[in-house]
Amino acid sequence: MELTSLKQRVGAFKYYLLIITLLFLSGVSGFWVKSFLSEATMEEAKVLAHSVHNLKVENESLVKQLNILGVELEVARMTNEQNYQLIQQELQAKITLKKQLSFYQKVMAPELEQEGFAIDSLNIDTTHSENYYRYTLVLMQYDKTRSTVKGWVDLVLKGSQNGRPAEYQLLDLMPNDADPISFSFRYFEVLKGDFKLPEGFMPERIEVKSTLSQAKWGKRHLDRSFDWVVDEPELAANT
Repeated sequence: MELTSLKQRVGAFKYYLLIITLLFLSGVSGFWVKSFLSEATMEEAKVLAHSVHNLKVENESLVKQLNILGVELEVARMTNEQNYQLIQQELQAKITLKKQLSFYQKVMAPELEQEGFAIDSLNIDTTHSENYYRYTLVLMQYDKTRSTVKGWVDLVLKGSQNGRPAEYQLLDLMPNDADPISFSFRYFEVLKGDFKLPEGFMPERIEVKSTLSQAKWGKRHLDRSFDWVVDEPELAANT
């Protein structure tokens, strides 16, 4: 009713002109608002895109730095491991050289040692068979005449079994066809053999009892005791 009375007061022409003007202004205002909002959205989108780009570049840089640090850490670890292995090898070489020097000094320079016959060393090594071990006994001669030394040895394994002292002749723990351990040599001889520990037996030491065929080579009977120490096989590198 208000629109009808307005139309009657101002006339139809002015009325419709007013309506058209209002519609035009409304359209222009809507277009301007829409344009403003579109520009604001585009600017915000640009800012967000720029931020995403910066974050991506920073992330790639951090990943590269992390990879470089990882490589440097691995190189440092490998270098330390190689240095450790070299040190171990050098120490082992020095120990071996020292043993060899001592061994050959006793053989080639008897004037530096006592004369006669001696039990030099006894080593116990593991084998690939469960509960089986291998002994290596080195006998030496310090006699300047270098005559052949003959005799035999008894190896006695001492320890405990079921909480009580026990001992075994090593020959009894060897294969049934094992011969008595005898020797006949000039300078030195290395005796070897395999044996199996009895079940439940805890070894503590091995006593080597030697008997010479003749007393001219030194003491007729010579004994020496060795602690039970097992030489484990060396592990390959990069374990």
